[in-house]
Amino acid sequence: MQEIITVHFSPQPCYTKNMNDAENLEQIVYKIFKIQKRIPLRNGGNSCIASLNRHPLNLFASNFINRLQRLSRRFGWEAAEEICEKVKNIGEGDKAKWLGPYSELVALDFYSQFKEHVEPTYISRLPIKEHPKSIPAKMGHKNLIDIDIRLDFPRKTIFTDVKSFNCIHQEILDKIFENVENYAQTKCKKTVLLGVDNLSSLDYKKVKESLGWEKVKIQDELKAAVRSGKYFVIYKSQSGLAFNFKINYSNILTLKKEFSPYSMAEAYRYKFLDYGSKLVDNEYSMITMLRNPWFNKETVDFGNFNNYFYRALSRRIFIELKDSRERASNYCSAYGRSNVTVGEVSRSLAGIVFIDDNSMKSKNFEDIYSAYIYLNPNYKNKPPLTVHDFKLFVKSQYRSQLKELDDFSHDNY
Repeated sequence: MQEIITVHFSPQPCYTKNMNDAENLEQIVYKIFKIQKRIPLRNGGNSCIASLNRHPLNLFASNFINRLQRLSRRFGWEAAEEICEKVKNIGEGDKAKWLGPYSELVALDFYSQFKEHVEPTYISRLPIKEHPKSIPAKMGHKNLIDIDIRLDFPRKTIFTDVKSFNCIHQEILDKIFENVENYAQTKCKKTVLLGVDNLSSLDYKKVKESLGWEKVKIQDELKAAVRSGKYFVIYKSQSGLAFNFKINYSNILTLKKEFSPYSMAEAYRYKFLDYGSKLVDNEYSMITMLRNPWFNKETVDFGNFNNYFYRALSRRIFIELKDSRERASNYCSAYGRSNVTVGEVSRSLAGIVFIDDNSMKSKNFEDIYSAYIYLNPNYKNKPPLTVHDFKLFVKSQYRSQLKELDDFSHDNY
């Protein structure tokens, strides 16, 4: 799939406000939960809380406030303090730092829809000493396994941690671009826009490492290019990857993006290792991945692209990597000197739930989420979960949000 993306940048309209973004969020929290939170506005805030302080409210802001109201009705005082603290964290986070707490609240809202069949509990802290064979114990963790949501089914308990499915290397690039664009404005008196052709099919680990280790060199080359008025820079990293940067001296930048769900699945297949510290040894451990267009521009939600990508990625994690004897530390430094293997982490993950957050475009609550649930047929700690275990989700009035449910029972070879 190929797409030509033209990005238009224009000055933001000026709004008259009685409160800054953080103060407005404080008021929202108090009106809904009757809990006072002091939220300092740091580094200019972020796009989430800025959206809440515009009038009239757009779809994203309306859905955000409605979500908090649903959570307040669902949990009452039981988890109000925890929920309000996460809202506070959203307000405190600049740039990408609001994504984590935001994703947790979205996932909690999604699972709470099925309350007639599944009982969700927000925040579970499990002592490591009670899980001596867990991945975090083998990684050397000593205290608690902090997991976002516990789901109590009629005959099973599932623990799931929530992660924002954001693009780490895009975050690094954004910082590089911001630095160079500021340099161009202040030192060269030029207005520029920078971009890079699509990286989605390149190995996730190599791209992240190349950008992380060489970002100063990249910035220096881009600054030199701006000074000389160049429009293109090809940067070859030490790992052999080539980055094709484009520079435009106006407010329009056109980039070439080529998307393949299968090449992206291959590129991202080791990313799941980043979440090994949340996997327990005697209960079902799943990961919930939350995608929002604001913080993941690499999935495109066009022609069932996400469906193909999520399924292909899950299949690679559960089936391709199940017997890998490579050390997990080769792909994620958090494993340190432990002997935990890639295959061991793969078999310790009971499943993955991908949730597409449609808050920016959906007017109806029934369509606000699109969920894709994939279960690991090679889970080793207990009998693997199956489609049958999630039949209550299918019977719910919100079943239209469940786009695919697969346990790979006929695909495990």
